[in-house]
This record gives sequence, C-alpha cells and structure tokens, in this order.
Amino acid sequence: MKHKERVAGFGLMELLIALAIVAILATLALPSYRTQMQQGRRLDAISSLLSIRVAQEKWRASHTSYASLDDLGWSSGTSLEGHYQLRLSEHSASGFMLIAQPVTGGPQQDDRCGSFALDQRGPVMTGTYAGADCWRR
Repeated sequence: MKHKERVAGFGLMELLIALAIVAILATLALPSYRTQMQQGRRLDAISSLLSIRVAQEKWRASHTSYASLDDLGWSSGTSLEGHYQLRLSEHSASGFMLIAQPVTGGPQQDDRCGSFALDQRGPVMTGTYAGADCWRR
C-alpha cells in the first residue's frame, strides 16, 4: 500500500477565494484613499496662498500698493507642490485677489473643492470658491 504525502500550501480554490477577498477590499479602499490624497493636496493650495498673503503684507508695508506675483518672486505661477495654478486677479493700493485653481489634467482637477481664493482680508468662501469645510483640512 502506498501512502501519498500531503504537501502543505494553498489549493487553487483557497487561492481564488483569497484573491477575491483582496479585490473586494481594494475596491472598497481605493475611493477612500483617493479622497484622503485630495484632502492632503489641498494643503498645497492653502499653504501657497497663505505664503503669498504674508509676502503681500510685507511688500505693502513698504510700498504704496500690493505686488504682482513677479514682484514677490513667485513668477512660476504654480503652487509650492505644483498641484494648483496661481493667479492674481487684481492688486491695487487697497487690496488683492489671489486664486488657486487645480492644474488641468492634474490629480486635483476632480476635487470637489475646486478653486481656492484669498484676498487681503483672508479666505474668500463665496460663489464658486472653496467653502469653509475645504479650508479646514
């Protein structure tokens, strides 16, 4: 009588079940991961806008009007990490309006918060600009 030795390991069915479980978990986790990454990249817009605001106030302290982005040394027109396009829609003796729009085709393009705006008083949360919930994170 011959006895077969049993080899330890996974059979085909066990392997398929394990792969199915991993696929289901990945399907559930991926949207949450994308949302968390978008929230993290929003900080790129916020920190860039706040950095420019500080530079604007320093400039205004010794000049008669607020500066252009070139005057501030921010000629690249992009945020610190490159996820947002920055533009100064206005700058005068009385104020400025700075807008950070997600780069077209970039990872923030589909972010629900869209564009961030900031003026000499602080964040602009009206109209089509990001609301308070987007500025918190």
